[in-house]
Amino acid sequence: MKLDRRQFTLGVASAAGLVGLGPLGRAFAARDNEMNILCWEGYNSDEVLSPFRRANAGASVRAESGTSDPDMINKLRAGEVNVWDLINLNQPWARDQLYPESLIKPLSKDRFMPYFEKMLPEFAAPYPLAFADDGNLIGMPQRFGPFSFVVNTDKISRETAEDQGWNLFLDPAMKDRYGVLTYDNWNVIHMCLTAGLNPFEEVTGGNAEKFKATAEQIFGGSKLLSDDLVAMNTALINGEIDAYFTGGTYTASPARFDGATNIRGITPRSGPVDGKGGVVWIELTSAVNNPNPS
Repeated sequence: MKLDRRQFTLGVASAAGLVGLGPLGRAFAARDNEMNILCWEGYNSDEVLSPFRRANAGASVRAESGTSDPDMINKLRAGEVNVWDLINLNQPWARDQLYPESLIKPLSKDRFMPYFEKMLPEFAAPYPLAFADDGNLIGMPQRFGPFSFVVNTDKISRETAEDQGWNLFLDPAMKDRYGVLTYDNWNVIHMCLTAGLNPFEEVTGGNAEKFKATAEQIFGGSKLLSDDLVAMNTALINGEIDAYFTGGTYTASPARFDGATNIRGITPRSGPVDGKGGVVWIELTSAVNNPNPS
């Protein structure tokens, strides 16, 4: 039996109704003032959560930051659909894995569609990738930003980096001068772009060989491999490396906030996808298919 908040409120508006549901009613009542959020870093901050807590006095709001999209998905696959109410991921995962596996559930269009009108023009249409192929609304876009690569502008100027784009990492002079931020499979799109391939088309045959050769060159020419953005920024600041593949506003911001404004995310001016080569990640917040929803 599944009840969302509206159905629960209508069905058990009185004490008699709550008693009539027996143990199930008590279980749902216990969750009525609780919300658990599995999310990317930032959504678990007081700046984000405090306004909700103030508006919902007595509510218990718990937010846990994940380390990667696959890691958070695997938590749900392992049974934590019973724990979380909301999940925040980069949107391809919601459309291609969470929703097909019934780990998230559609949102009410009547309730949420009006919010698109308050968004930036690029999202107000509304944003098409917030919808599944069957037309259901499966999440709301929130944070977004460029994620291509990062340079130390004291060593590589912004203009040079933007003009060279991904070819910067194929330049023999860059060998042992850059790092690779090893975020699971995030780099696949970027390596396609570096190879001059469209990552949104199937890569086969000669293109697959080109991708393989490019990946080998990128990893083989790197001085530092790490999934720690702090380590990457520190290496840039200390002069150990001059750039890292991949990164952007999200990874460069902590260093810039601390005063290292020479650490800068770069978006290439051109690339193989209709002349474009930049990457932007867009996060989607979805309702977990929790059998005992908040």
